[in-house]
Amino acid sequence: ETTPLIAGEGGEPEIDFSKYGWFATFRRSRAAVMCVASMALFTDMLVYGIIVPILPLIVKERLGMDSTYTGLLFGCYALGLLVSTPICAVLSDRYHTRKIPMMIGMAGLSACTLLFGIANSYWQLMLARIAQGAAGGASWTVTLAMLADRFGTGPKLGVVMGTVLSANTLGFISGPVIGGVLYQYWGYSSPFIFCSILALFGFLTACTIVDPIKLKEWDLAISRRDGNLDDPPAYCEVEPDSTNPLSIWNLVKDWEIVSICLTLTIVASVFSAIEPTLPIYLRQEFDANPSEIGFVYITVVIPTFLSPFFGWLSYRIGQRLMCGIGVIWISVALPLIALPNNLWLEVGPLLFFGATYSIISTPSLPLLGERVKEKGGGAYGQVYGLWNMAYSLGMFVGPAVAGILMEYYGFFGTLCAFSACTLMISPFVFVGNPFKYIPLKRFRCFKRFNDGYSSVPQYDPELE
Repeated sequence: ETTPLIAGEGGEPEIDFSKYGWFATFRRSRAAVMCVASMALFTDMLVYGIIVPILPLIVKERLGMDSTYTGLLFGCYALGLLVSTPICAVLSDRYHTRKIPMMIGMAGLSACTLLFGIANSYWQLMLARIAQGAAGGASWTVTLAMLADRFGTGPKLGVVMGTVLSANTLGFISGPVIGGVLYQYWGYSSPFIFCSILALFGFLTACTIVDPIKLKEWDLAISRRDGNLDDPPAYCEVEPDSTNPLSIWNLVKDWEIVSICLTLTIVASVFSAIEPTLPIYLRQEFDANPSEIGFVYITVVIPTFLSPFFGWLSYRIGQRLMCGIGVIWISVALPLIALPNNLWLEVGPLLFFGATYSIISTPSLPLLGERVKEKGGGAYGQVYGLWNMAYSLGMFVGPAVAGILMEYYGFFGTLCAFSACTLMISPFVFVGNPFKYIPLKRFRCFKRFNDGYSSVPQYDPELE
């Protein structure tokens, strides 16, 4: 006789998955969540990266526009991401679902990628690029949140996040190579048809799993049934009182979270600035074709396969320290990219530069999850929505600024400017909350500003 997963009380139905066989068991497993999350990030970043070697050539050679328009077009993806992320994050937490937003995101990504393939004017490309970003906002936000739902916020989450980000890396590596080859040998539309089919497959994989939030609720019900509510599974921390839930505004008022998001904005602007400028630089300096540009560009993301290792290491040396090391590293690595005088010598500096992405982003994800747990839990979708918004803002600003700087100061000058920006934010990365060292509560004008910043020391005049 099988034991039901949830023994109903008061006439509630009993749920027994065992009678449905191995597939039903797999659908609710952690492995299934990791597979679907990996597939979503792989697809999203392959779609994003597949046009890296193509888009500058389309804008410059097909439409006859300069690099400023290329940068704006790259930034349109981030604009769509920035708009859709908070909506998906809030709705995902409020209605307790991760699966439906992911399915909508994958279906939308498939449709708008086809639109990109048939576009024949600049405004149509902009519209398709914004739609791609909006679809990506749904999948990215809920993917990170459902990993926190299923794995909790302990040391394991850093390794899990790093592993899933490796799939993201694989998509980013595959994208430029596939895009360059398909564009060169099968024409303009072929990369986008390929991506549309892949996104449709991602939609089908998202349909297979049981929603991770429902799994958490069911496992909590098991704990109640067995009388183990005081010791539930590690990932099933009891949610805060629904009458006073965490909101995005509560999270934005926390400087520990704000400092991480600020760092991600700058880092995202750096990496997105490379995307429109590096292909043009390689084309002008070394007369590289799209395939060569794609193969050289993948060296930027190869080091991110070390993300699981960096996730493990961040728990040993401290997650903030790890992020700070990455910021210093990126400021040193940027100018080195413009120094080689041979196309294939670019590989070394790009590998050195690419490692910084994992060093910064991998520890930042569990760090945000732990901060939400300290504040009561229940807002993983929203905090990872903020992560996504911060990254999106950098992706939007980076290409636009890089396109302008490239026109006036060249590739080396552009890299030096972004290097200086990363160096300027490094103190915030190490410190986290700068206000905990400044007793601003002594000044009435700062009282309202400090309300909600939990780590700011509270000033009590009665203690004097």
